[in-house]
Amino acid sequence: MFPVLPILCLLFAEAPAIETQFVQVAPALSQRPWWNAPRKTRAVVLIHGLLVHPFSKTNVGRADLHSWQKSDCLLVKRLAQEADVFAFAYAQTVSADDIAECPELERNIRKLREDGYREIILIGHSAGGVIARQFIEDHPDCGVTKVIQVCAPNAGSGWAKWQTVRANQIDFLDSLTKPARRRSLSQRAEKEIPERIEFACIIGTGSVVGDGVVSNRSQYPPDLQKQGIPAYPFNSSHWMLLRSHKGAELVARLVREKQLRWDERQVQAVRRRLLGD
Repeated sequence: MFPVLPILCLLFAEAPAIETQFVQVAPALSQRPWWNAPRKTRAVVLIHGLLVHPFSKTNVGRADLHSWQKSDCLLVKRLAQEADVFAFAYAQTVSADDIAECPELERNIRKLREDGYREIILIGHSAGGVIARQFIEDHPDCGVTKVIQVCAPNAGSGWAKWQTVRANQIDFLDSLTKPARRRSLSQRAEKEIPERIEFACIIGTGSVVGDGVVSNRSQYPPDLQKQGIPAYPFNSSHWMLLRSHKGAELVARLVREKQLRWDERQVQAVRRRLLGD
């Protein structure tokens, strides 16, 4: 008889857990196992993007904070004036789309709401911006009140196609290519940013047509324009925007200020500036 049971076990076995890390980075943690009681009414969650590990397969599977997410960095110190600050890190062994569906991300966001934060703001840099967007599109009632994308490859990046990575990071990198993002946007065409969640894009414009990694058209694609999402051009490269004083000030301002949907005139004005049409 054909051995059906082992095959069924493989089909229905749960996927291996992805290592994640969700920690409070400001104010400094007490000895509590989770995080401090809320000091402010607003919580900010920083979500990083790609970190290439060309020489270490092991490091790809680790959830490590990026330098700009750590307690002693410029951005965290500035945001600590506006909010309690948290950071989410994740292993890069699956696609960005899979990370957006990570149960640990949802569980921790919901815990922030249960702890009493009235505002929960996701700040996603690069692939982290894509993850933040898909997360709130799929979980509109999780408690998030605002998302700020920074240099996000909504429509993909040609740069992702040419990077050399370890075999276990290929799925993540491939999910950021232009063909992969086009497929994802097409499959999610019915999804929109929930009206009750504020949303804004910071567009890196440090090179001729983008930030040196992601084009302006990818950072501010037609579907976001159609929804009236505010966009803020900022003259910086992809990697330096969150590491500069002016970049940190812009992020802090968008955290603090209400981000209402734009009308067509406002969208067209920034579109002409970014895209020349």
